[in-house]
Formats: sequence, C-alpha cells, structure tokens
Amino acid sequence: MTFCQSHVHESVAPDLVPSAQQLARTAALFKALGDPARLLLLYQLKDGERCVGELVVDGNKLSTVSARLQTLLNANLVKRRRDARHLYYRLADQHVVQLIENALAHADEGIEASE
Repeated sequence: MTFCQSHVHESVAPDLVPSAQQLARTAALFKALGDPARLLLLYQLKDGERCVGELVVDGNKLSTVSARLQTLLNANLVKRRRDARHLYYRLADQHVVQLIENALAHADEGIEASE
C-alpha cells in the first residue's frame, strides 16, 4: 500500500473546515433523514403545509406519525404551528426541499444503467 506524501498536497484552509458543532448538527440531520417513513413525511410536505391527520397513511397510527414529526422538528427539518386543536407542519426552508430532491435523484443514479 502506498501512502500520499503530505508535502505534495495543499492543506485545506482552516476557515473552510466545518466546526465540530456544525459536523454534529449535520450528523444529527442525516440521522433524522435515515428512516424511509420520515423521508416520506418530508416528501409529503414538499408542496406545502399539512395537518398531522393528513399525513397519516397506510395504516400508520397518529401517535407514530407524531413521533416521526417530532424527530424531524428536533432536527430543524420541519416547522410546526398550532391552530386550535390541530397541528400543522411544513418544511423548515427551501434547503430541505433541495436536500430531499437531491437525495432521491442521487439514490437513483446508475440504477437505470444496471437494470
């Protein structure tokens, strides 16, 4: 095995390296995204705000959906508002839309060629 010679490569400027806190927050974000059911919830919110009841599909329980939404809220992927007895969720910002669309596109890269 051959190793790189450190003197051959330019080092990354320290101000371009993410901080430990930024890396931890990003890892938590990816952990929240690491569940297909939570990804589906984000995809359902792609076109706008929805009431929790509207997000309960395929025999899921309201409590299960609520717990998943709480995980996404804790990761700052969604925002929530209350209107009387109803909770409404929406994506936190346009970055989340882009993140989901890019992840779905990336997951399909090379699939068509191999099928």
